[in-house]
Amino acid sequence: MFKFVLIASLLVALCMAAPPREESDAERQEREEYEKYQNENAQYSFNSKVDDKINDGQITRTEEREGGTVRGSYSYFDGFVKRRVEYIADKSGYRVLKDEMQDVGDGPQFNPEGIADVEGSLIGKYSIKLDKDDEEKHYKDIHA
Repeated sequence: MFKFVLIASLLVALCMAAPPREESDAERQEREEYEKYQNENAQYSFNSKVDDKINDGQITRTEEREGGTVRGSYSYFDGFVKRRVEYIADKSGYRVLKDEMQDVGDGPQFNPEGIADVEGSLIGKYSIKLDKDDEEKHYKDIHA
């Protein structure tokens, strides 16, 4: 049995060490055409939001892609500044369309009684709060 495992392992190592097969011109052209088709027809959208009333912060992000164009925005609040950025990325590259920022305070205000709400198109929605009953665990999930 040991010999079989040893021989099989050597064969696998030998196969993995072999140089990759060269792509023919026809295969390369087919792959490039398929990649172009995928890029021209790509679509997605997502969003996320964190409203942290424990550590006094907020973060939001949205983005959507239609073919070769990606549009999105993000914003945050950290107790010092509030900022919102809108952007686009397309054939002309990445560009900021709008960038707004304002000073809002002297820093975040910690609230041990606060709740942090988390929401996202891929993760759903839930809330967390400080778990004061457990010294090692800082947050407790309190699904909404």
